[in-house]
Amino acid sequence: MKISEFEKKSGISRDTIRYYEKIGLITPPARGVNGYRNYGQVQLEELAFIQKGQKIGFTLTAIKEGYRRYRELGYFCPEFKEQLREKKAQLSLQISNNKKAIAEINKMLR
Repeated sequence: MKISEFEKKSGISRDTIRYYEKIGLITPPARGVNGYRNYGQVQLEELAFIQKGQKIGFTLTAIKEGYRRYRELGYFCPEFKEQLREKKAQLSLQISNNKKAIAEINKMLR
């Protein structure tokens, strides 16, 4: 699919898509005889992985490295799993702190 369709399907701007391609975050798409990029399922899956990583707070560098290892091994390497566990612990602590803050606000509102 051409970049305009890919942009609509992925929900990511063409500038961001091209940037991800430039830094090696997504696989360069095949090019047609006319030179246009032809994006496919591989790039959609890569973008989905990137979006998931960003939603949980990983940097693009960490996402790139984690995905590279995943492609090489076919599964998440122990280091990336550890990063996921650490991120989970951080988010759990944030939730706990936010619940405490909400309880304090509720006390103040009474």
